[in-house]
Amino acid sequence: MAMLRALASAMTVATFFEIALCVNYNVAWDLSTNYTHWVSGKTFRIGDTLTFKYPPTTHDVVEVDSTGYSACNAGTSTASATGNTEIRLTATGKRYFICGIPTHCSQGMQLEIDVVHAMGETSPPSSSPPSPVSDSTSPAQAPASSTPPPSPLNVPSPPNAAVPGSITGEAKVTLGLGLATVMVALGL
Repeated sequence: MAMLRALASAMTVATFFEIALCVNYNVAWDLSTNYTHWVSGKTFRIGDTLTFKYPPTTHDVVEVDSTGYSACNAGTSTASATGNTEIRLTATGKRYFICGIPTHCSQGMQLEIDVVHAMGETSPPSSSPPSPVSDSTSPAQAPASSTPPPSPLNVPSPPNAAVPGSITGEAKVTLGLGLATVMVALGL
């Protein structure tokens, strides 16, 4: 019985740590951000989320294949959205995003990321296709953010500005509850 309780506790800890380690990267989607610089040093994992932040009347997010990315051609897109756009990373591999507004991609609004396995994952996940781009502009779906929404005047960010990824408040609460559950299960 004690062995079963210890195994259940270990599984609970592993589940909560995996959930808590998912990161929501806020992407300031504008003409002034250097996305090559923004990506450097970041490791994107299955379970993480990209939240593109931008005024819907000035930009959009289009997911394209490598050819569309290289040519700044939204014609090869797999999905697009306007407004605050949330993308959940569900499979390993390269993902490519551009702004579909004419000339914006050629002016630098393009993002390439490489998604790797989740923390502690040793075998490849199921070969599910990448999650589609979802537009989260409706109030019920708007992502929680500690940064204010973009100004309607579309004041550009300073050159090379980047919004760093962070563990969301929800994940921190989940981690705390997970640790509390483990402590109770172990009688601490």
